[in-house]
Amino acid sequence: MEKKKAIGIIGSPRKNGNTEFLTDRLLNLLKDSFETEKIFLKDYNISSCQECYYCMDHDECSIKDDMQILYPKLKESQLIILSSPIFMGGITSRMRAFMERTWHLRKGQLKDKTGTYIIVGRRNIGAGINEMEEYLSRLKVNKIAGVLGFGLRERDVSKDEEALKDLQKLSKQITSLYQQKEKLGQDMIIL
Repeated sequence: MEKKKAIGIIGSPRKNGNTEFLTDRLLNLLKDSFETEKIFLKDYNISSCQECYYCMDHDECSIKDDMQILYPKLKESQLIILSSPIFMGGITSRMRAFMERTWHLRKGQLKDKTGTYIIVGRRNIGAGINEMEEYLSRLKVNKIAGVLGFGLRERDVSKDEEALKDLQKLSKQITSLYQQKEKLGQDMIIL
């Protein structure tokens, strides 16, 4: 059977930081069940939403930039992992721009996919959780509660034992969910 696809979308401006560390760890835990890909938003030219309402009448965005590369990746993936550090109490502006530019996908194009998140911060990270949860709800994906990592300096999260345990639990939950889906799909075919 063909492997499912999982993408880890990182909103951090820093490579080799805490957010990438946790994202890599989760993708590595999933690699036996999923074909994985890591996407750094900083490597893409993504304009902010222009509130032109073009997507109200069309199933696409009017802005032609690097989001055109990312839309197919979202549609092809069964698992979407959003990862962001917390800046000024919320997710990064890169992640926010990415989210805004997927507004046309809220009409159910990603329905039945699974979404989760990784948030890294030093303190008060509650607003980031709310932003991620709300976004996944608007996309109509099946949400799984994400992982919170605490750290400021490079590799601080590698010492966050709770976050590392939560990554293990999350990977098992995701794998179990997709094994159940495959079993149900096979049972439906038999019937």
